[in-house]
Amino acid sequence: MPVDDDTRPPTRRERLRRQTVDEIVQEALRLVDAGGAHGLSLASVGKAMGLTPPALYHYFASREALLDALVLAGYTDLGTAVEAAARAAADRPAPERLSAIAHAWRRWALDHPRRYSMLFTGSRRETVDPLESVSTISQSMLALVTTLQEVAADAGAWTGPAVSSVLDEDLCRWGASLGLPTAAAPSLRLALSTWYRVHGLVSLEIVGAFDTMGLDGERLLTAEIESLVGEAARP
Repeated sequence: MPVDDDTRPPTRRERLRRQTVDEIVQEALRLVDAGGAHGLSLASVGKAMGLTPPALYHYFASREALLDALVLAGYTDLGTAVEAAARAAADRPAPERLSAIAHAWRRWALDHPRRYSMLFTGSRRETVDPLESVSTISQSMLALVTTLQEVAADAGAWTGPAVSSVLDEDLCRWGASLGLPTAAAPSLRLALSTWYRVHGLVSLEIVGAFDTMGLDGERLLTAEIESLVGEAARP
């Protein structure tokens, strides 16, 4: 009986290729950390690794293909950090879990500011969709939705997946794609709101927007999460 190609172990050549691809991605990420994604090229990566640009073309057809791989790696790393924070806070009350998720997102972004900027500027939309292509980010969104649902349930709000607009229908379809076909539209809407509010705050903090204002990003995020918890608990 022939071996199923989907389950057969990788060949030595395949393992070596995968290892080389991983090394290229890690070296490219180090270059992004040092100088940002805008100056990244196959030549610069090859020089850092002792490889010629033609050699790198055996692994990445273009700079854009390499950037796609870097964005996917970055989203996976960010999603893993957020998911780990959600697991670590699993036994804590829902508002505290929500805070843990948001602050883990912020910590990763501050630890990797240039990678974080790259995630939203370095990908081609047709090839990289962070909320659908990277499972760990989807898991992070799932954690947001379920946590907000718990906050709402404790307050007696959002008893069902009420649909009152085309937007709500879109949100419910998105919720179903996360594995939550009965999620209330308001909880899905607030989960997205949480995501882009945290992202906006962190993005401003990375570029130093709060420095001249004398404001602390961590305190601002804590206050924002408290506001979101209040919105979730509102009938």
